[in-house]
Amino acid sequence: MTADEQSDDRITAAVLSGSTYEQARVLRHSLFGQPLTRQLSLQGLLLALLGTTVPLYWLFPESVAPYLTSTDPMTATPKVAMLGAFGGTIVFLSSVLLIGAALYRVEHEPLTESQARELLVLEDFTGGLTIGMGGLAILVTVLLFTMGLFGGDVVRSYVQTMGGHNPFGGSEYDIPHGDLGVAALTASALVLAVRWHVGRLFQEL
Repeated sequence: MTADEQSDDRITAAVLSGSTYEQARVLRHSLFGQPLTRQLSLQGLLLALLGTTVPLYWLFPESVAPYLTSTDPMTATPKVAMLGAFGGTIVFLSSVLLIGAALYRVEHEPLTESQARELLVLEDFTGGLTIGMGGLAILVTVLLFTMGLFGGDVVRSYVQTMGGHNPFGGSEYDIPHGDLGVAALTASALVLAVRWHVGRLFQEL
């Protein structure tokens, strides 16, 4: 089946469903046009990815130790963790907005055309925050932690290239990296659990 045929099938299914929201969703043109439940899945996975930076830190070779505030990720306070915290906060708050939109739809279905458009605008907004801000910050954070796996020589080259900026140096905010990892994994589990529940509610509409 071609992409055009799949698109036609989605439009046909939306029209036959009788849902104003579904019809408006498949007919809109948006960079972030994924279904709400799929966006929640992406947010949960991004938060889980952020949580993996803790075991990545544990795997750093000894040659990276001179660039660390501590070899224990549970007590270390690297600068780059603050970038991850920013990204994680943006993604989690975006998921809260999406969950609110989902519950609004469940409560007020069938939606009017105006209500459907307002929900879709909110979904586009949260999609932009998730991918353009939060997701990007998380991906950069994970890439920097991954760099540490390649040893002290690679980290030294990066620090020299960046004019002496060490991403694993001490942060102004004494927030342990371990706390960030635990918070990210907890938030991920919560978002994915709610996504499952929302998916079931949508099936009953």
